[in-house]
Amino acid sequence: MNTSMDKAYARRWWVLVVLSISLFLVVVDNLIVNVALPTLQRELNASTTGLQWIVDSYSLVFAGLLLAGGGMGDRFGRKGALQVGLVLFALCSTIGAFSDTTGELIFWRGAMGIGASLVFPATLAIITNLFVDPVAFGPLAGGFLLEHFWWGSVFLVNLPIVVIAL
Repeated sequence: MNTSMDKAYARRWWVLVVLSISLFLVVVDNLIVNVALPTLQRELNASTTGLQWIVDSYSLVFAGLLLAGGGMGDRFGRKGALQVGLVLFALCSTIGAFSDTTGELIFWRGAMGIGASLVFPATLAIITNLFVDPVAFGPLAGGFLLEHFWWGSVFLVNLPIVVIAL
């Protein structure tokens, strides 16, 4: 028997998948272009400075507009900010893929950063609204570690998690 609560509970896991993919897209695009730099240098006749701007324009705009992107999501709706950000990101990615000059690619990478600055804070805000269960491991673990060990233990606890992940 499915109740509306069961459906809502199941739905939030699908939403988490969509949000995770959106976050992955934004994060991976921060570094994915690095592999293409030799090809970009050859195909676009890009200088070293141009290559640096191709990489950095995305990161600078993304980081510079994160707070504004979060504010837009708070003011106009997080789902809408996520959708606008994803569409802008996809549109700029598509146009950027057909750039003929280094300057064009720098511009479109920066524009992708605008989309990313809407996507990133919206995904995190939606996740915190979806999973409101009173289960939070971080504060409990931090309190336990501080009670029984020294302050550095809250950082060292990451090491076994990294080992498991590797």
